[in-house]
Amino acid sequence: MGGPIAVSRIIHTIHATTDIHRSRALYQDALGGLVFAENFFPAEDREAALLYVTDHMVEPMAARHPEDLTKPFARQAARIGPGFHSFEIKVADGKAASAAFREAGCTVASDYGVFFFVRPESTGGVLLEVCELPMPNDPWERGNWDPRLGAGHPCRVTGLDHIACVTRDMAGALRFFTEVVDGEVLSDERIVSPQRARRVLLRLGDTQVAFLEPEEPNAGVFGAFLAKAQNGIYALVWKVDDLAQAQAHFAGKLKFRVGQAHCVPAGLAIEPDDFLGARHEFTEA
Repeated sequence: MGGPIAVSRIIHTIHATTDIHRSRALYQDALGGLVFAENFFPAEDREAALLYVTDHMVEPMAARHPEDLTKPFARQAARIGPGFHSFEIKVADGKAASAAFREAGCTVASDYGVFFFVRPESTGGVLLEVCELPMPNDPWERGNWDPRLGAGHPCRVTGLDHIACVTRDMAGALRFFTEVVDGEVLSDERIVSPQRARRVLLRLGDTQVAFLEPEEPNAGVFGAFLAKAQNGIYALVWKVDDLAQAQAHFAGKLKFRVGQAHCVPAGLAIEPDDFLGARHEFTEA
């Protein structure tokens, strides 16, 4: 392998769900999501909506026939249930990246040439999608996208702070995300809340990703997360300009259960069961 594969951006985070229409409406109503495309991929029998919440794209995705476990997405969704499935990185050449990852000892799956997945055992615990193609109709790719279009929504979100991932294997995560691809370590610290853990914050393309490795991986909220079937993504952590107003929006009109338990950093979170299995946290910028 010649050197780390360059990542230009994190394209999106995939949210595995059972109801694409409800998911789309939830992101629009709760977080001011702006939908720009929908598609159906016959090879994996799954539907998707593509939307932006300010500066970060989220892709709710659902199997059209979830009982058909011959399809990779249906198998993954059945294993982890509703929740975050993976995030996707943009590379210049999908075939070259796939070959480089295999040479580095990574396990690649569902390889369609221009996009593929890297399995969690190769990345420190996160299911990673890799793609060279632009998303259909993506306003970011057109060069005129302005995340301020999301301003004014009562959720008060101003942008994505970071993607939070929980791992048992920090060494494996750092090897993949700083040696196999060109992520940059921004900080490496010990935290005590919501439990004692090592927290490494990386810049990957245009996005920050935090990896959290609990000192006691079989205890606490992170231990509970690691004990269940999941693909490593603990939460999307959003910046808001007014935490009190955000909480009033979520708990008032939408009747979400919100609280401060288990948040990193300090802020509030929507109960994942109220958001189709996905954990969204909010911190005041």
